[in-house]
Amino acid sequence: MAKTVLVRTLGGPEVMEMVDIDPGKPGPGEVLLRQTAIGVNFADVHYRRGTAPPHSQSKLPMPFAPGLEAVGYIEAVGEGVTQFKIGDRVGYATASYTWGAYTEARLFPADRCFPVPDTISDVDAAALLYRTITVQGMIRQCHVVKEGDTILLHAAAGGVGSILSQWASHLGATVIGTVSAQNKVERALSNGCAHVIVHTEEDFVARTRELTGGKGVDVCYDGVGIALFHKSFDAIRRYGLMVSFGQASGMMEPVAPVDLQHEGLYLTKFSGGTYNEDVGEYQERARDVMAAIEAGVFKLGNHLVYPMSEVKQAHIDLESGGTVGSLVLIP
Repeated sequence: MAKTVLVRTLGGPEVMEMVDIDPGKPGPGEVLLRQTAIGVNFADVHYRRGTAPPHSQSKLPMPFAPGLEAVGYIEAVGEGVTQFKIGDRVGYATASYTWGAYTEARLFPADRCFPVPDTISDVDAAALLYRTITVQGMIRQCHVVKEGDTILLHAAAGGVGSILSQWASHLGATVIGTVSAQNKVERALSNGCAHVIVHTEEDFVARTRELTGGKGVDVCYDGVGIALFHKSFDAIRRYGLMVSFGQASGMMEPVAPVDLQHEGLYLTKFSGGTYNEDVGEYQERARDVMAAIEAGVFKLGNHLVYPMSEVKQAHIDLESGGTVGSLVLIP
């Protein structure tokens, strides 16, 4: 049996309960994973409370275990699995499977797993996998970040923001980050932001325009949503790009195409499920991510770690907006 966090009805953190579930034996193409560390993402919160994008929320089984990333060891392999053997250490982080990670052990498709180098700890892997694969799609495909680019990044001290700012600055971009409070400024600066704006205290659009000599940024990455999304278009240069990848403050109002025409702006909504749906692309992203971690692009070890029994508190802390960096559960 495996201790598993289960959600039977949508709602607040209190709807999560701990139950024992038999994960079963792996079928063709599957592996049985004994998990050692599990990443906590704001997507988990959205699915738990029913505020994920409708097309994604509708695919969710009820009841379900939240969670979309973890690292662990293979305990059994199913028919046809040749790329892994019992005892191998692997990770997964794919929004194509947006539930099921909050458990001690589970079945998972082998082709969605990838090796985790010995040089990366369980906690670091669980804290980084989904976020780094997400960021890889945004900086390698949505907009190919290159030396000389200027980026506006909201929630720069958060889990995704911290990773994006480190990777983008490593690639030679200038990152202008926004945060919600003064106590997050130093973290954003230490993770590669050249400038940090506390958007609750000053006009981030005016400040961004000032920092870019009136031109605006090449691309804005927004995971905050309605609180900052619409204002951010005024901080983007002509022919620049808005990449929306989350909605922590709430879903955005629709944008009319005519609102984009005056500056020739581009808009895209990043979805991990879409970008990682193809197995080949997903595995390529994972290899790029592992190489970046091993190359020292990201700081390691600075994460909030909770025993899985304290999952409710982890969600409360994450929803409060007061956390910085990544949250990890230990089964």
